[in-house]
Amino acid sequence: MNPHIELLLSETWSQIESLYLKEKKRIDAFKSYHSLQAGLRDYLKVGYRKGTASYKQGSFFVEIEEPFSWSDSAYTWESEVSIDELSSNLLKEEYAPALQQRLYTLFMSDEYGSHFFDYRFELWFEFENEQSEQLYIHNEQWINTSKLTTLQQALDHFIKDKVTSDLPVLPKEKDLFFFAKLMLNKDIIPTDVERVSSLFDQLDLKLFNFRSLYSDWQSTSTMALRFWANEIFLPTYFDAESEYNTTLHLKSAESLPMVDEKELALFIYAALRIGKQDAEQRKTYLEYAVQLHSEQAQRYLRQGSGTIESERKTDLFHGKANDILQLIQIKLTAEDEPHYREALTYICDLLRADFPREYVLKFSSKQKNFLPIKGLAKSALHRFFANALQYKELHPLIAEYGELALQEFAWYNDVEAGEKSVMPGTYAILGLGLYSTDYSPLLIRYMKLVDTEHQSAQDHYPAALVEAHGMDASFVPTLMSVLLASSESAKPLKGWGDILEKDELILAWDTQLQSLEDYQRDQVLYLLCGNSAKQKAFMQKAERLRSSTHS
Repeated sequence: MNPHIELLLSETWSQIESLYLKEKKRIDAFKSYHSLQAGLRDYLKVGYRKGTASYKQGSFFVEIEEPFSWSDSAYTWESEVSIDELSSNLLKEEYAPALQQRLYTLFMSDEYGSHFFDYRFELWFEFENEQSEQLYIHNEQWINTSKLTTLQQALDHFIKDKVTSDLPVLPKEKDLFFFAKLMLNKDIIPTDVERVSSLFDQLDLKLFNFRSLYSDWQSTSTMALRFWANEIFLPTYFDAESEYNTTLHLKSAESLPMVDEKELALFIYAALRIGKQDAEQRKTYLEYAVQLHSEQAQRYLRQGSGTIESERKTDLFHGKANDILQLIQIKLTAEDEPHYREALTYICDLLRADFPREYVLKFSSKQKNFLPIKGLAKSALHRFFANALQYKELHPLIAEYGELALQEFAWYNDVEAGEKSVMPGTYAILGLGLYSTDYSPLLIRYMKLVDTEHQSAQDHYPAALVEAHGMDASFVPTLMSVLLASSESAKPLKGWGDILEKDELILAWDTQLQSLEDYQRDQVLYLLCGNSAKQKAFMQKAERLRSSTHS
């Protein structure tokens, strides 16, 4: 063996061994390992990289994990070997085979523990000379079939035990990441969109009543699908404009592989599921699918699924709907009660046909009304309902819409996901609550469904309610439901001090407070009174009034 190659091999292995021993110590410290994870280390790159400055000499390096495009995780060392002493042929014929053999033997063994290596390992050689010219580039991937089989069996067992099983058996939060990731790994299971969608839907239904787990599952499954789409599917058929411009262009005819129809079907499913949280991403993915000649994606973009009334036109309005894009478009020929009635009727009919509640509305109007509630997004959807609420004759129909639209753990797509996102039905129901106390039962139902961890629009609603109706003892239960639905960021209500001096109101609030859990009582007292001294004074008054009433 060439002496320079022999010395470089010794140096390289010394670097790898040192890094792996540190990793082994870290991995051995884990208290437990997840059955859906075969191991951690799955990548290694060795090579020589020219310095960024022309006057700076390059260095040999090792990477033990794949870096992000914007980062450099390489470990470098000062070598006794000069890159000028190595040829492409020496690297290919002597260095690479020797290192491959030693690494492969290590990968297939349990020398560093059974969970050190994953079932798959990717090895890269990337050498350039001092003129930044390519010297030797090669990569290969290995699979430990024994570990792969064990992982497949673990996934099958997990599906039977935690996904398709009956309640009360539930997956744990940490299970969700590994499950979603493996379901999209064609090493583990062949690409099968029907199986993926079926199991994902089953888990949706199973976790729906468990708020925290359901929320984690939605974000985890979306993240896994987005990663698969961006890092695995799209790079197969598209090239990025540049390292800093990620706009994708279809590969040239010579380099474009034949489209895998099963993977394309999974990509379209990913677009639809991701679209529940990111409508713009869904549209972009479907447009990419069209470039790959997907007739289904083209149909989705043009007319939706075909299962709903995609268009309705009368003398009073023109409505269009696309359930895949979750988009409704409304044009009124005039702005009055009959025109808004026809538009509302169309939207209600769509919801009865299972049109997605998390839609976005395209609507223009001369009237620019909005509800007097601080913090609500001034979107077209908000404006549509604020305009329609002016007509008292429409209130029963708007209430019907509210009943149809209500959906827990869902948000309109009228704004970018964030602090202004609101549950379907919000603008209609909050508006009705301001116009009439007749809709208090609907308002109370809405407040019971609000996800207080992800929505805060209701925090400013109590002030608007009292401004609209004042406060009397009969209205306290409604106000109580609103306060109980406040988010953690809600602040104490201003200007209620004088109102709460009335004995009748103090007793009404006290009666409601007695039925609450301790944490709920603390929450409401804070919002009603503010600091602990004011809370204490209020409760003392309530206790005196309660005692005098019973005596």
